[in-house]
Amino acid sequence: MIKKYLLFIIFFAAIAGCKKEVTIKTPVTPPVTPPVAAADSVFFTSVKLEAKKNPGVITKDVVCNITKDQVTAVIPQMEKLTKKLVVTFTTKNSTVTKNDTIQVSGTTAVDLRKPVTYTLTSARGTTRNYTFSVKMFTGLPVLYLTTDGPVVSKDNYVNGSLVVDANNSFVQEKTDIALKIKGRGNSTWSNFPKKPYRLKFSDKAAMLGMPAAKNWVLLANYDDKTLLRTRIAFEFARRIGSDYAPESRFVEVVMNGKFLGNYLLTSQVEVHENRVNITEMTDNDNSGDALTGGYLLELDQRKDEKFWFVTKKGLPFTLKSPEETTPAQLKYIQNYMQATEDALFANNANDPVNGYAKYIDVESFMNWFFVEEVVKNQDARDFSSIFYYKNRKGKLGMGPVWDFDLSAGNVDYSVSKEPNNWYIRDATWMIRLFKDVAFRSKVKKRWNEIRGTAVEAIFKDIDENAAYLKLSQQQNFTKWPILDKYVWPNAVVLGNYDLEVAYAKNFLTQRIAWIDAEIANY
Repeated sequence: MIKKYLLFIIFFAAIAGCKKEVTIKTPVTPPVTPPVAAADSVFFTSVKLEAKKNPGVITKDVVCNITKDQVTAVIPQMEKLTKKLVVTFTTKNSTVTKNDTIQVSGTTAVDLRKPVTYTLTSARGTTRNYTFSVKMFTGLPVLYLTTDGPVVSKDNYVNGSLVVDANNSFVQEKTDIALKIKGRGNSTWSNFPKKPYRLKFSDKAAMLGMPAAKNWVLLANYDDKTLLRTRIAFEFARRIGSDYAPESRFVEVVMNGKFLGNYLLTSQVEVHENRVNITEMTDNDNSGDALTGGYLLELDQRKDEKFWFVTKKGLPFTLKSPEETTPAQLKYIQNYMQATEDALFANNANDPVNGYAKYIDVESFMNWFFVEEVVKNQDARDFSSIFYYKNRKGKLGMGPVWDFDLSAGNVDYSVSKEPNNWYIRDATWMIRLFKDVAFRSKVKKRWNEIRGTAVEAIFKDIDENAAYLKLSQQQNFTKWPILDKYVWPNAVVLGNYDLEVAYAKNFLTQRIAWIDAEIANY
C-alpha cells in the first residue's frame, strides 16, 4: 500500500515538473488589409457639355460617354473647335484636377482640342485618372479638299490642297498637303452623283496611321448603303494574310466648302514598298533575272490599260506595272501567263513539280479565293479588279483584293445575289484548280484554320463598324437621301440603315453556313 502511495506521489511530481517547461505559443494572425472604404472609390458619375455654359460653341447639350478610364464626346458640328469648353460633371467622393489645378464643374474652361487627363482624388488620397477626348461632327477624321477648279474628269488632274483633321482619332504629322485630284472608277464615276476620287500628293505622306505614299483613293460607296462592304472585306483579307490587302479609314470629305459625305480612304493599287511590295521594273530590265519581274496585272474585261493581252481561254490581262512596258517585258509576262494557263489545263496539271504548282503560289491563290468567295463578290469572277503579281524570280500570286461594293448580296442581276452555291470557284482558272484533290484538301485545311477566328470575326467587324458610323451614316444619307430609293444594282430597298446592315449580315451568315456544309464534304 505504501509502495503504491509513493509511486503515485512520484508520478504526480513528474507531471507537475513537465508542466513548468511547456511553452504555449499564441498563433500569429497575418495582417488583414481592410477593404477599400466606399469613401475611397472615386469615379465620374456623369460628364456633359452644356449649351448654356458654352454659347457660340455648342448648340445643344452633349452627354459624354464614360467607359472605364475614358471620357469621350462627339460635338455634332463640323466647325473646328477653336474655343475652350466648360465641362459639367458629377463625381463619387472626389475632387477633380487637371495638371494639379482644381476643376470646378460648370465653371472651369478647358482646351479640349487635344485629349487631356483629369485626376480624381478621394479624401483619403486615392486617385484615378481619366483621359478626356472630344471629337467634332461625326467623330470621324475630316478631309478638307480645296481645288483650283471643278473635278469633272477621271483622266485629267486638278491642282489643289488637302487639310487633314484627324479629329483626335489618329496621329497625323502632316496636316497640310499639296496635291492633284481627279475622278476614278467606271460605273461609279459615270452613273452616280457621289463621285469617287484619286489623290496624288506632291510628296509622300502617311495618312491616319497608314504608311506613307503619294497615291490615295477615296471610295464613295454610293450603291452600298451599308457603307461597310469594302472595309469588311479588306479587314478579312488582312486577317487571313491575303497578299497586299489594303488598309483603309472611314473619313468625312469636304470639297471647296461643300460636304460630300462618308468616304473610305485607302491605297491605290500600285507597285510600292508600302503597297504591292515587289521589284519595280525599268525599261532596262529586258533580259535574265531582271526580265522575270516584278509585274502587276489586272484581269479586266474593259482592257482599259495601254498594254494588254488575252489568253487562249479568253481571259484579258492588262499591265498595271511597269506602265511603260517594253516589247521584251510584254512578251515575257504574256508567255508566263499562257504557260500558267496551259499547265492548269494540261493532263499533268496536278503534278506537284511540273504541273500548275510550278507557276503559281498556291497559298496566295487560296487566300484570295476565300475573301472573294465568302462575300460572293460579283465582279471577281473573270470580270474586273482581279489583281495578280509576279515578283522577280517568283511565282504568280494573287492580290491585292479590291472592289466589294457589289458583294454580300448587293446585286440584283446575277446568281451572286443568292447566298448559296459556289461563285468564284467557277471562274475559268479556279474551276480547274478545284478538280485537283490535293488542292481541295488544302482548301479544306485552310478553311478549318480560319473558320473559328478570321471568318467569325467578320460579324464583330460589321457590328463595330456600323456602331462607329452611327453619326456618319446619318449625315451621309442626309446629304444623299437614297435609303428608300433603288440605286443600281441594289437587291433590296429597305429604307433604313440598320436594316441594310442586318441584310448584309444575314446574307453572310447564310453564305458561311453553306460553305461550311460544302467544304465538310471535301
